[in-house]
Amino acid sequence: MTTTDIILVLYGDRKDLDLCVTSVKATCKDYELHIVDNNTENRGFTRACNEGIKTGSAPYIWLLNQDATVLPGCQEALIKRLESHPKVGIAGSMQIDPQDPDLVRHGGTLCCFPAGQHKGGRLSMGHCQIPSKEKWVNGASMMFKRGMYNVIGPMDEKMFLLYSESDYAYVARKNGYEVWYEPDSRVVHRLGKASKNSQGLAQKDMVEFMKKWGITTDGKGTFFYSREFALLDALP
Repeated sequence: MTTTDIILVLYGDRKDLDLCVTSVKATCKDYELHIVDNNTENRGFTRACNEGIKTGSAPYIWLLNQDATVLPGCQEALIKRLESHPKVGIAGSMQIDPQDPDLVRHGGTLCCFPAGQHKGGRLSMGHCQIPSKEKWVNGASMMFKRGMYNVIGPMDEKMFLLYSESDYAYVARKNGYEVWYEPDSRVVHRLGKASKNSQGLAQKDMVEFMKKWGITTDGKGTFFYSREFALLDALP
């Protein structure tokens, strides 16, 4: 039985995707790959993920960036975290630097707005080793329950590339689900073409995020949160 639908969005050169798929085949089991090609038609990362999700039916949905390499035990650890409690809806992996395997790039999160900030540190110093309930997790390796997806719906396609994973985590938490960082699930995360070329889309996606959550600004770098977002942002 297939336990996991793995959603991979192809954009740009296939080299990163091929490395990712090779690592999945070497380390994962009971999965089905759903590769959405954004080269022919760049429908946006968020919409592509939603399209991939709809083609599967497994109980777990794993959004995985093409520039991530899966390490052994990654899939199992995410599923174990999701199965730990009915309220756990989303789980995210540790992300390790490809040039420095001791460096944790993503070991949980801090604020998600106006720019997502990650916790990090050194494996040799024992950083980022404890599972933690978070406000959001990075979408480069993020797994969630299809049962939760059926309740809260798809990711918000008004956000073309950025913000949609943090938005999805906030929507999940608004609906009573928990979001967790799982350190036993690890990927090596390179920064591929989509990440390097994302600056032009950041402003538009940020505006959509602000509209959705009632965030306003004075135009001088100060943001004012709606009561709903302030409450969600206060604690994970």
